[in-house]
Amino acid sequence: MNRFMMFFALVILCFAPAKVLAHTPMQFSIPADGAVLNEPTAVVMLHFGDPVRMLSLDLTHQDQAIEFGFERNRQPTDHIEFPLPTLAPGHYQLEWAALGADGHRVSGTISFQIDPDAEASNPEPESESHQHHHHAMLAETSTELES
Repeated sequence: MNRFMMFFALVILCFAPAKVLAHTPMQFSIPADGAVLNEPTAVVMLHFGDPVRMLSLDLTHQDQAIEFGFERNRQPTDHIEFPLPTLAPGHYQLEWAALGADGHRVSGTISFQIDPDAEASNPEPESESHQHHHHAMLAETSTELES
Protein backbone atom coordinates (compact mmCIF):
# COMPACT_ATOMS: atom_id res chain seq x y z
CA MET A 1 0.00 0.00 0.00
CA ASN A 2 1.42 3.37 -0.86
CA ARG A 3 1.98 6.10 1.72
CA PHE A 4 -1.04 8.12 0.60
CA MET A 5 -3.41 5.18 1.13
CA MET A 6 -1.91 4.44 4.56
CA PHE A 7 -2.27 8.10 5.55
CA PHE A 8 -5.86 8.18 4.25
CA ALA A 9 -6.77 5.02 6.21
CA LEU A 10 -5.23 6.48 9.38
CA VAL A 11 -7.21 9.73 8.97
CA ILE A 12 -10.47 7.79 8.55
CA LEU A 13 -9.77 5.75 11.70
CA CYS A 14 -9.02 8.91 13.67
CA PHE A 15 -12.39 10.41 12.76
CA ALA A 16 -14.46 7.23 13.04
CA PRO A 17 -17.09 7.30 15.79
CA ALA A 18 -15.76 6.00 19.10
CA LYS A 19 -18.61 3.48 19.29
CA VAL A 20 -17.35 1.77 16.13
CA LEU A 21 -13.88 1.39 17.62
CA ALA A 22 -14.91 0.57 21.20
CA HIS A 23 -15.75 -2.83 22.59
CA THR A 24 -19.16 -3.35 24.14
CA PRO A 25 -18.97 -1.78 27.61
CA MET A 26 -20.64 -3.09 30.75
CA GLN A 27 -22.53 -0.09 32.07
CA PHE A 28 -23.29 -1.35 35.57
CA SER A 29 -23.81 -4.43 37.66
CA ILE A 30 -25.74 -5.48 40.73
CA PRO A 31 -23.88 -6.01 42.93
CA ALA A 32 -21.47 -3.28 41.87
CA ASP A 33 -17.72 -3.85 41.79
CA GLY A 34 -16.41 -3.07 45.28
CA ALA A 35 -19.86 -3.14 46.91
CA VAL A 36 -20.28 -4.08 50.56
CA LEU A 37 -23.70 -5.65 51.19
CA ASN A 38 -25.34 -6.10 54.61
CA GLU A 39 -27.36 -9.04 53.33
CA PRO A 40 -26.98 -11.47 50.43
CA THR A 41 -28.27 -10.42 47.04
CA ALA A 42 -30.87 -12.72 45.44
CA VAL A 43 -29.69 -12.08 41.88
CA VAL A 44 -26.74 -10.95 39.82
CA MET A 45 -27.47 -8.41 37.07
CA LEU A 46 -25.16 -7.16 34.34
CA HIS A 47 -26.20 -4.34 32.03
CA PHE A 48 -24.25 -3.65 28.82
CA GLY A 49 -24.19 -0.73 26.38
CA ASP A 50 -25.05 -3.06 23.49
CA PRO A 51 -26.48 -6.58 23.23
CA VAL A 52 -24.06 -9.39 24.14
CA ARG A 53 -24.00 -13.15 24.29
CA MET A 54 -22.66 -14.29 27.65
CA LEU A 55 -19.89 -16.84 27.29
CA SER A 56 -19.22 -17.46 30.96
CA LEU A 57 -20.24 -16.23 34.40
CA ASP A 58 -18.33 -17.72 37.34
CA LEU A 59 -18.90 -16.90 41.01
CA THR A 60 -16.32 -17.80 43.65
CA HIS A 61 -16.24 -17.43 47.43
CA GLN A 62 -12.80 -17.86 48.99
CA ASP A 63 -11.59 -19.60 45.80
CA GLN A 64 -14.49 -22.08 45.90
CA ALA A 65 -16.79 -22.15 42.85
CA ILE A 66 -20.47 -21.54 43.53
CA GLU A 67 -22.85 -23.20 41.10
CA PHE A 68 -25.93 -21.11 40.31
CA GLY A 69 -27.21 -22.47 37.00
CA PHE A 70 -25.55 -20.13 34.50
CA GLU A 71 -26.61 -20.82 30.92
CA ARG A 72 -25.42 -18.98 27.81
CA ASN A 73 -28.05 -16.76 26.27
CA ARG A 74 -29.06 -17.75 22.74
CA GLN A 75 -30.24 -14.28 21.74
CA PRO A 76 -28.03 -11.21 22.29
CA THR A 77 -29.32 -8.96 25.06
CA ASP A 78 -28.04 -5.93 26.95
CA HIS A 79 -29.41 -7.18 30.29
CA ILE A 80 -28.27 -10.41 31.95
CA GLU A 81 -29.88 -11.62 35.17
CA PHE A 82 -29.44 -14.84 37.16
CA PRO A 83 -30.86 -15.87 40.55
CA LEU A 84 -28.27 -16.79 43.18
CA PRO A 85 -28.38 -19.26 46.04
CA THR A 86 -28.23 -17.80 49.54
CA LEU A 87 -24.71 -16.44 49.95
CA ALA A 88 -22.78 -16.61 53.22
CA PRO A 89 -20.86 -13.60 54.56
CA GLY A 90 -17.44 -13.11 52.95
CA HIS A 91 -15.68 -11.90 49.81
CA TYR A 92 -16.93 -12.90 46.37
CA GLN A 93 -15.64 -12.59 42.82
CA LEU A 94 -17.83 -12.74 39.75
CA GLU A 95 -15.84 -13.29 36.55
CA TRP A 96 -17.69 -12.75 33.30
CA ALA A 97 -16.96 -12.99 29.59
CA ALA A 98 -19.23 -12.05 26.71
CA LEU A 99 -19.19 -11.72 22.95
CA GLY A 100 -20.04 -8.14 22.09
CA ALA A 101 -22.18 -6.86 19.26
CA ASP A 102 -18.96 -5.85 17.48
CA GLY A 103 -17.77 -9.48 17.51
CA HIS A 104 -15.08 -8.90 20.14
CA ARG A 105 -14.77 -10.79 23.39
CA VAL A 106 -15.12 -8.61 26.49
CA SER A 107 -14.58 -9.70 30.07
CA GLY A 108 -14.21 -8.44 33.59
CA THR A 109 -14.31 -9.20 37.29
CA ILE A 110 -16.69 -7.86 39.90
CA SER A 111 -15.61 -8.16 43.51
CA PHE A 112 -18.08 -7.66 46.32
CA GLN A 113 -18.43 -8.45 49.98
CA ILE A 114 -21.28 -9.56 52.22
CA ASP A 115 -20.77 -8.32 55.78
CA PRO A 116 -23.84 -8.00 58.03
CA ASP A 117 -21.86 -5.78 60.44
CA ALA A 118 -20.45 -3.31 57.89
CA GLU A 119 -22.03 -0.14 56.59
CA ALA A 120 -23.45 -0.92 53.16
CA SER A 121 -21.85 0.82 50.19
CA ASN A 122 -22.40 0.89 46.46
CA PRO A 123 -19.45 2.54 44.70
CA GLU A 124 -21.12 2.91 41.29
CA PRO A 125 -23.41 5.95 41.30
CA GLU A 126 -26.63 5.50 39.37
CA SER A 127 -29.30 8.02 38.59
CA GLU A 128 -32.27 7.97 40.96
CA SER A 129 -34.58 6.64 38.22
CA HIS A 130 -32.06 3.91 37.36
CA GLN A 131 -31.80 2.92 41.03
CA HIS A 132 -35.59 2.83 41.34
CA HIS A 133 -35.88 0.68 38.20
CA HIS A 134 -33.34 -1.87 39.42
CA HIS A 135 -34.58 -1.98 43.00
CA ALA A 136 -38.05 -2.66 41.60
CA MET A 137 -36.58 -5.46 39.46
CA LEU A 138 -34.82 -6.93 42.50
CA ALA A 139 -38.03 -6.79 44.55
CA GLU A 140 -39.96 -8.46 41.72
CA THR A 141 -37.30 -11.19 41.38
CA SER A 142 -37.25 -11.79 45.16
CA THR A 143 -41.05 -12.15 45.17
CA GLU A 144 -40.88 -14.64 42.28
CA LEU A 145 -38.17 -16.67 44.05
CA GLU A 146 -40.30 -16.89 47.22
CA SER A 147 -43.31 -18.27 45.27
